[in-house]
Amino acid sequence: MPLPTVTLITPVFNQAEYLAATIESVLAQDYAALEYIVIDDGSTDDSLAVARRYEAAHPGRLTVISQANSGQAATLNKGWAQAQGEILAYLSSDDCLLPGAISRMVTALQARPDAAVAYCDFWLIDAQGQRLRTVQAEEFDRRRLCVDLVCQPGPGAFFRRTVFDAQGGWNAALRQVPDFEFWLRASVQGPFIRVAEPLAEYRIHEGSASFRVMQPARAEEIVQVMERYWQAEPGQQGRQASLARAMAIAAKNHAQSGRPLTALRWFFRALGRRPALAMELGVWRQLLVGMLRRAYYQYKARQGAGA
Repeated sequence: MPLPTVTLITPVFNQAEYLAATIESVLAQDYAALEYIVIDDGSTDDSLAVARRYEAAHPGRLTVISQANSGQAATLNKGWAQAQGEILAYLSSDDCLLPGAISRMVTALQARPDAAVAYCDFWLIDAQGQRLRTVQAEEFDRRRLCVDLVCQPGPGAFFRRTVFDAQGGWNAALRQVPDFEFWLRASVQGPFIRVAEPLAEYRIHEGSASFRVMQPARAEEIVQVMERYWQAEPGQQGRQASLARAMAIAAKNHAQSGRPLTALRWFFRALGRRPALAMELGVWRQLLVGMLRRAYYQYKARQGAGA
């Protein structure tokens, strides 16, 4: 039986520092039926030059596309729409796949024809690529995704082309949580299966989408996403708990973006929606981490300015 074609997309915007490691991790895979596309989304650094170097050195194994800046979601949708693969995936331009990752994930999907998505455990790495710790993803539970807002899929997630065709890809209007919102919609297409092995690396650095300063609308995007979700799912239980958690996440986002008063307002809105959150140490820790993270980045910026 021939191997299903896998299409992997790497969208890149000003990540020249990390892009080579990302591309090399994909080119080192042992999966033969791989279509790999890197789309430069209007970078102003050397990202496109880095990608073109690998395209020239590995003809037929990598396709590079350059476009005006459109945003990550629109870029991925463009790549997936023209993809040849029966199985689709993306890899951020600062993350990496471990050897054999694609083969392992395809095997997992082939073993479960009913599964819509396969995802794996992963390593956290620092800006220099040093491994910090492994993250063991949770076994999939749709309530954990929809109510507790725990996004089980991380780097190294693969999904069937039928999911993209049915759900239409990422919502290009979103900037902070288009991946999470896509998994919400994809969860109606079939089970998600966890491969309990670290098969990817997620890089933590100040420019990461999860850590950078966010504009207010971006910080609160998760709240709007969940409000729309529950409007379409009026009969399901968990609405109040879900919206409260979304508000707590918005509070954390504002905190790490240097808006502590706005963060506190959102945090108390979350408690007003669901007072039981006050008993959960994780919620308080999340808010504190957001505030400490911004203080740390501000300190580093001052140190750099004084150097």
